Amino acid sequence: MTRIKNSPISYIKRIIFLVTVEGESAMPSLLPSRRYFASGLFSPRVGDFAVFKNPKNTDELFVKKVSKILSDGSYFVESIFSAGSSSADFGDIPKELVLGKILFV
Repeated sequence: MTRIKNSPISYIKRIIFLVTVEGESAMPSLLPSRRYFASGLFSPRVGDFAVFKNPKNTDELFVKKVSKILSDGSYFVESIFSAGSSSADFGDIPKELVLGKILFV
C-alpha cells in the first residue's frame, strides 16, 4: 500500500505541497521515503499519480496511479505493484477526496 505521511494541508499549501511516500506499491516510479512535490491546482489525468483521502478512512492519505476517469468525474486508481491496493479494494475516488497530483515523477 502506498500511503503518504499524514499532515494537515491548508488551503494555501494545496497549491503546492510535499508528500513523503510510504510503502512500495508505486515502485519503481515513486520510491519509499522520497519526497515529491504535488499540487492541487491541476486535476489528475490518466497516468498521473493522484494524492487523495482514502474513501474508507479519510484520515489516511494515499498516492495511486489514475487508470480511468469515470463519467461522473470520479477516479479509478491502481498500484503499479501487483499486490498493492487499488479502487478494486476501496472503491472509486470521488473528485472531492482528491487533493492533487504528483508533479515531476
